[in-house]
Amino acid sequence: GQQDSELLLSFLTAPYMRIPLILAFFASNDRIHALRSSVLQAVLDGALFEPGAHLPLRHHAGEIVDVPTSEPQLLATAHGLLLNELVHSPHAIHVPLVRLARQAVELDAGRVQS
Repeated sequence: GQQDSELLLSFLTAPYMRIPLILAFFASNDRIHALRSSVLQAVLDGALFEPGAHLPLRHHAGEIVDVPTSEPQLLATAHGLLLNELVHSPHAIHVPLVRLARQAVELDAGRVQS
């Protein structure tokens, strides 16, 4: 519905939180059915595999010390957003992915031969 659409759009505007928010969105309230839409599949795919801003090696050891930061180049990652999430907050990725996989298995009608 409209509320879900607005919620998903708001998640797309949160760059660093986008991946866990979108995964949790599709993994809750039986929203897996929405992924029948190729457009929403592309949204999920784009959010998961967007590389994001690249963090050059010379800034890799830097830390953000003020908010908002005076060094926006530190709001980047050397290996992409998904890998960064998996390293620093795997639970936020693992739990909704497992939930999505379980829902997909529950929807599987099996084969005629089985």
